[in-house]
Amino acid sequence: MIIALIAPTAILAHPSSGNRNNKKKTTQTTTVGTTKSDATYKSIQQLYTQGKISADSVINLAVYHKVWSPELAERCLKLVTDKNPRSATELGALYAFSPEFAKRKSEGIKLLESAAKEGSNEANCYLGLYYFNKKDYKKAKTYFDACQPMEYGIGYTALGSMYLTGKGVKENPVKARENFHQAALKGYARGAALYGFNLRTNTGGHIDYPDSFFWLYIAGDLGDDTARTTLFLPRRNEKRADTEVGRDATTALQFIEAAQTGKKIQNEPIYKDGFLPSLKAREKAAEQGDDWTRFYLGSMNYNGDFLNQNYTQVIHYYEPIAQNGKLPRPVLALVHERLAEMYRDGKGTKADSAKATRHARIAAQYGSLPAYKIIENISK
Repeated sequence: MIIALIAPTAILAHPSSGNRNNKKKTTQTTTVGTTKSDATYKSIQQLYTQGKISADSVINLAVYHKVWSPELAERCLKLVTDKNPRSATELGALYAFSPEFAKRKSEGIKLLESAAKEGSNEANCYLGLYYFNKKDYKKAKTYFDACQPMEYGIGYTALGSMYLTGKGVKENPVKARENFHQAALKGYARGAALYGFNLRTNTGGHIDYPDSFFWLYIAGDLGDDTARTTLFLPRRNEKRADTEVGRDATTALQFIEAAQTGKKIQNEPIYKDGFLPSLKAREKAAEQGDDWTRFYLGSMNYNGDFLNQNYTQVIHYYEPIAQNGKLPRPVLALVHERLAEMYRDGKGTKADSAKATRHARIAAQYGSLPAYKIIENISK
């Protein structure tokens, strides 16, 4: 099984906007972005000082705007750090993990340590991830143990990897699988991928091809391209599933798995043994109200993977998910982002600009950068 983690910076930091290949455009974007950042901050500052919004609201706005501007997030958090302990945790995480604040990493760790002593679950999890990346696994485990309940999928993924490899803990394949499963249920793509890979072996439990395919597909839809290639799906922006890159990646994964488990390489076992036998049961589960299965089938219909592309079916499966709001934030962000697109363009339903805007706003609140750019009208 492949063991690889996405560093916390990829989760906690946000992509920068702008065209880095065009110097002129980059300068214009920076000017526009700075002007917008200043105006947004002044607006938030004024509302807060006038007592029209709470310190918690300022923090929520900081987290929301962080996907575009970590500098704006920092200014907002500093505005209320002495009024709200949650702000110190968010500011500490910003300094500890965002590349824009690399010189303030030690300050970020101190803020997190202080917040952890005051009982912040989030701070304990952030510190666990920090020490995991430094390969101080015993210290990482101490902080993960203090973070109960764990709210972050990346934390469960790190713990799963530690139990699988015996780093910082006694090797325990069963606990490894359990932690990968919890990571998947939090909507963390890499955790879902590792859980899917684990289910293809008898490491930590029995082999389950249908569930393996289920979670690998979900991981791929949430952005894990390793999971996509093992299902014989193209990487992002590739039009064909049988590309040379896709074949090579899949073959490499199969050889590694064969070497580790002794299992013979087969032709498309995960598709034949994982998708087809379970399709009817999945459709029944979706109709009975299982939102994870609705997301799985809705995404297949949206992407045209293994099922013909059918936007009417996407609406059918996605709308209840959006209304229920029970799935984790990364999943809800993608669901609302796609619903916004379909209502905007009239895919599978009558075009409705009001619904498109509403779904885009919600997607942005859940952390969708594309939706954020639409709503905030950020220049590229």
